[in-house]
Amino acid sequence: MQMHLSEQEILRREKMQQLKDLGINPYPAPLYPVSDKTSDIKQNFKEEEGDKQVSLAGRLMIRRVQGSASFAELQDDKGRIQLYFRRDDICPEEDKTMYNTVFKKLVDIGDIIG
Repeated sequence: MQMHLSEQEILRREKMQQLKDLGINPYPAPLYPVSDKTSDIKQNFKEEEGDKQVSLAGRLMIRRVQGSASFAELQDDKGRIQLYFRRDDICPEEDKTMYNTVFKKLVDIGDIIG
């Protein structure tokens, strides 16, 4: 019996292979160290504290790429939060592959990211 894949399934498998070619193992995704949940960040946010580093993981629900910056919405088991990414924050070195290729082209809505 021959398996027929939809166009979406074919695209997802091609993206999965491209991730593997870049040395990223999507299945199983490695455990990502999480320091906070979305609800904790929302409850404890104080603008006067300035920048605070947090570590989140969850399902990518929305993504809007605006050139070298992007907005995304991440959902974990406690809620959703909007994220702002800058290419130079994700890729401080000369190699911009993680933003230009992985985030912009290979990561899809519904994927688990950290």
